Amino acid sequence: MKKKLIALFSAVTVLSSTGLLAACGDGSDHDLTIAFLAGGRGETYVGALVEAFEQTTWAQEYLTANEKESLDVEIIPGGGGVIEDSVRNAINSDNTPDVLFLNYNMQNSTTEAFVRARQLVDLTDLLEENVYGEETTLGDKLVPGLLSNYTTQPYGDGHTYTLPAFYSPTGLWYDASRFYDDGKGDEYTPAGTGENAGKYELPKTWAEFWALGDYLNTQNGNLSSVTGNTPALFTYPTAGYFDGFIYSAVAGMAGTDKFMQMLGYADGIWEDEDVQDALEIVVRLKDYLEPNTVAQANTDGFQQNQQAVIGSADGTTKGTALFVPNGDWLPGEMAKSTPEGYEWGFMPLPSKDDNTMSYVNTYLENVYLHTDGSNIDLAKQFLLFYYSDQGAAIVAREASAIIPTQDALENAKANGISDSTIDLYNAYDGNGAVSGSFAATNTVTGVIWNDVLYNDLNTNVFGATTGSTAELLAAWTERLESASDQYRAQIIK
Repeated sequence: MKKKLIALFSAVTVLSSTGLLAACGDGSDHDLTIAFLAGGRGETYVGALVEAFEQTTWAQEYLTANEKESLDVEIIPGGGGVIEDSVRNAINSDNTPDVLFLNYNMQNSTTEAFVRARQLVDLTDLLEENVYGEETTLGDKLVPGLLSNYTTQPYGDGHTYTLPAFYSPTGLWYDASRFYDDGKGDEYTPAGTGENAGKYELPKTWAEFWALGDYLNTQNGNLSSVTGNTPALFTYPTAGYFDGFIYSAVAGMAGTDKFMQMLGYADGIWEDEDVQDALEIVVRLKDYLEPNTVAQANTDGFQQNQQAVIGSADGTTKGTALFVPNGDWLPGEMAKSTPEGYEWGFMPLPSKDDNTMSYVNTYLENVYLHTDGSNIDLAKQFLLFYYSDQGAAIVAREASAIIPTQDALENAKANGISDSTIDLYNAYDGNGAVSGSFAATNTVTGVIWNDVLYNDLNTNVFGATTGSTAELLAAWTERLESASDQYRAQIIK
């Protein structure tokens, strides 16, 4: 199938519980419009789903009822801010997308704007519908625990407005060839000897993580001579990738109750002693950052930061940083510049100490329906097809990804998912899990929450030219607490 910026496909439709659907249109010339973020998941999976959906009994009955040979489905792909601009242009052209595969915390906060305007379709009843071709309801088919959070239930009222289109553990990625893990629990050493000479021991606790960072800094002249042979401890693509990092750190240092209070903008939560311990971890990273990170932490340079963990594309030199926070899309996104035979490693954030477990943040990529879409009933049936075993197989083939159904994980190997991707989900074994986003709020004039929590890190923390860890932490905390107070007053009830 040819890739196009906007592609028309013959497609789909369906029977609903109220009977055969009729074609409709509210300004759109298309029966269904689907917008999706084309990034690490690739650009073909939505088109492949549409082609398969066209052949379903739902689609064929729809076409017969509406005396149509085919149904026009417009597909609008795009990366990053491009897709947000495309969605905005489509809305302004009276062609609001019915189905949107978009996430929170994107550049222009498009999803958050829809939530504030209450422009997301309530999908709670859809959870009671059977997925296509099966006798299992959508609610029963989804992986347990993914719906009870502010991402899927942004108003905290028990109603579901977004569904997890993809889910993945987020944590720290690294070049597996540079590390060893003897699993013996001996005293930690930052550099190996004997058969492990030239390799680093994989840190399990934050104390071990900092010990490794201090060792590296003695080798690279406190970051003055970072090379593939004398790497820095850490890099990050952009500050927005600290969402999963901060979530896991807060859960691990402060516990899940305080984690949920954080997401709900609880009064004083950022000044809490345990939460401060988690934030100190973030600020402390400044002393171990790959020197080019801050300058490249933007739309144009983020892949260069990711490349810093890989090294040269031809494999002749190692990377200049050991760890980068990311999700399961990273290997696919960087495949073209990854040397043949390169093996990715993945681990949760280190634990507080030997007696506590690590927490894995589950990154949820969302799919939802816009209330101004031209064919909401048809869009709902497309979602029920997406979560079917047939849909899971298509997504696995086209995007090399596992959708968040229990069967999709069980069938992942049969669907062609690599062992390395399947192994990522072992990160949940023996560790805690958290997921979600912050409570939905109205706009706060003059304050953008993501700027204070994430983007602020580049300019006012990691980009600061003066200030100790304690001073930078205190200033960041003050900004966070002030912004949190303002957002708490604007929580949508």
